[in-house]
Amino acid sequence: MRLNFLARGLAAVCLIAVATVSTAAAADEAPLAAEAKALAETVQKQHGAGYATRIDTARHIVYVSAVDPRALDYVTKLLGEYADHQRETLFPLPLPWNVTVILPTVNDYRKSVPASSASGRYRPALRTLESISFSDVLVHEFTHALHHADQAQASQRHPVWITEGLATLFQRAAWKDGRFKVNVDPSLSALQEALRKEKAPSLARLCEMDQPAFLADAAVCYPASRYIMFYLYKQEKLKPFYETYKADYAADRTGAATLAKVLGKPLGEIDAEWRAWVLKLEPPWTPAHRVQAHLGVKMRTTDEGVEVAGFVRNSVAERGGVLRVGDVILAVDGQATPTAPDLTAAVQACKPGTTVEIEVVRGGEIVVVKQLLEATRP
Repeated sequence: MRLNFLARGLAAVCLIAVATVSTAAAADEAPLAAEAKALAETVQKQHGAGYATRIDTARHIVYVSAVDPRALDYVTKLLGEYADHQRETLFPLPLPWNVTVILPTVNDYRKSVPASSASGRYRPALRTLESISFSDVLVHEFTHALHHADQAQASQRHPVWITEGLATLFQRAAWKDGRFKVNVDPSLSALQEALRKEKAPSLARLCEMDQPAFLADAAVCYPASRYIMFYLYKQEKLKPFYETYKADYAADRTGAATLAKVLGKPLGEIDAEWRAWVLKLEPPWTPAHRVQAHLGVKMRTTDEGVEVAGFVRNSVAERGGVLRVGDVILAVDGQATPTAPDLTAAVQACKPGTTVEIEVVRGGEIVVVKQLLEATRP
C-alpha cells in the first residue's frame, strides 16, 4: 500500500491531558516492557476472541488487533517508521509510557463510539488510539499520541492550533528517499476560498483561540492551522519553531510571539505574506476544463459509513468489478470518507484517469482495492 495520507481534520479532536513524567522513568525500559505485556493481555481480554496482540518494545507501542496479519504488518511498519521519523523531526524523546493502538472490527468500534462519524480517535487519559482506518485518520491520531507525550515530558499544554496543525500536517505524507514528506491536500482549496472572501481568522486570532472557538469554525481553522505549519515546513523552520516555542512556553503560551521570533518579522507582516503564499499554491488537482473524477457508485449512508448500494450503468466501477455492492468505503486515496459528501469530495480531489486506493469494509474486514476513476463533466 502506498504511504500517502490525505489530510482531513475530521478525526476526533483530542483534549490533551498533560501529566508530568520524569526523564528517569522514561529511560527505564524494563518496567515499560513488563507493563506492555500486562497491558496487551488486559486489553485483549476486554475485546474477546478474534483479537491478537503485538508489542513494539523498542518504541513502547502495544497493538491489539482484529485485522488480518498482513494489515497489522502494514500498520506496525507504518507507525514504527513514522515514530522514528518524528524522533528526528520534532519529538526527540522516546515515549515515556506505552501507547495502545487498537485496530477493532467496525462493529466493535461503532459500539464504542456510536455518535461519531470519525473513524479514529486518541484518548489521552488512557493513552489509547482506536482506528478502523489505516489512512489519514491513523496518522493524525498517532501524531496526537506522540505530541501528547512530548508535552507531558515538558509539563506543557499546547494550544489547539498547534496540536491540530501538526496532526493535520503530517496526515498527508509520502514516504520518499527514506523520509516522510508532506504535501498539499484538498483542504487547500477551501482555505484559499476563505482567504479570498476574507473569512479566515488572522494569525493573531487563531493563535489565541480556545478549543470551542476553533471547532466553531473548524472548516477554516483546521486548514489554516495546517498551512501555517506547512509554511514553516517549506521554509525549514518547523523544527526551530517548535523547539523555540517549547523553550519560551512560559512567556508565550499562544505561540504568536514565537512565530514572529523564528520568522524575524512582526506577526501582521507574517500574516500578510502567509496569505499571499497560500493563494499561490496549486491544489492537488486543478483541471484545465470543468471535468471531475467520477467513481460511478450509488451511495447509501449507514452507521458504519458510506455503503456501495449499486453502480451507475456502464460506469468504470461497474465494468471493473473491483468494488462490490455492500462495500463500506472508509477512505479514497488516503482521505477519510465518513459521509457521502466526504466521499464525493475525496473522489473529486483526484485526477480523472488515475487509479486510486480505496479502503473498504468487506465481510467485516478492512481491505484495500485499486480503482480507476473516470472523467465526467458536471
